[in-house]
Amino acid sequence: MALFEKLDINPDRVPNTKLGLHLFQVVLAVVIFILEIVLFRAEGSVINGNNAWPFGLCFLSIPAWVYLVMAPRFERARKLAQPHVMVVTDTVFAIFWLSGFASQAAYNTANSCGQGCSVSKAIVGIAFFELLAWIATTAVSVYTLRYYQRTDSLPGYDRLGSGQNIDPDKAAFSMAPHDEEAYAPVQMDDHHDDHAHHETPYDPDSFGGRFDNDTTYRPHSTSPAPHENPFDNAYRTHSHSPAHSADAYGADPYGSATSRPHIYAPPVAEDYDDDRPVQFPSANYDRTLH
Repeated sequence: MALFEKLDINPDRVPNTKLGLHLFQVVLAVVIFILEIVLFRAEGSVINGNNAWPFGLCFLSIPAWVYLVMAPRFERARKLAQPHVMVVTDTVFAIFWLSGFASQAAYNTANSCGQGCSVSKAIVGIAFFELLAWIATTAVSVYTLRYYQRTDSLPGYDRLGSGQNIDPDKAAFSMAPHDEEAYAPVQMDDHHDDHAHHETPYDPDSFGGRFDNDTTYRPHSTSPAPHENPFDNAYRTHSHSPAHSADAYGADPYGSATSRPHIYAPPVAEDYDDDRPVQFPSANYDRTLH
């Protein structure tokens, strides 16, 4: 076990290395499956347990491939990828393919291949490389177990699909050339948009200011509002703030309708004289309904 610790192995290469070995196993198993069918149909060949076992291993290995390849590569299934289980699975199927290789060789020794002995010998050779591939994946699983015991994580699998080649301090997409300026810098200051708001005092007479402040109607206000809407001056006709005193419209802030436009403001209580008798509006009251 200390051999793996002495070797300078990059943990990030483990997932792709193991994936490549398992794909190699799949390709060899498909070839063995096809050759076994050819051997079954050869003249004089005998179908027995010696050649049926390698043929059955092609199907028996499918669940192992699905588990060993898929479980550690997907985050939701990664909890099923226990390193001890992966070592056991690779070891068991290495033993299975060793027995399959020996079984097919025994089939040839018994001269049960008939006219298909050349095909049977090819199956023996391919099964030998299949065995070597399973031994290699077993060694990778043992390294994964040792790495897991030291770091409590699977080597390289946690960083799959994390976009390691993208600088996290720069934008991910850019039309710039592929050089040191290929990515546009990202502003990391969350308060860069409101520095002018904090440094420059608010000017109610400026049309470029922000209008999200309090614009509640106050007819009897005697002090200027801290932040007034510059478009609200005509509406506050009864305000005594300096903003409504003598201005560009003349000395009288309540100029006539012909002097400047204004918005109707509801009259206040002081505009009514309680001592006057009630008066009806001027109208022709002589008309009667018949």
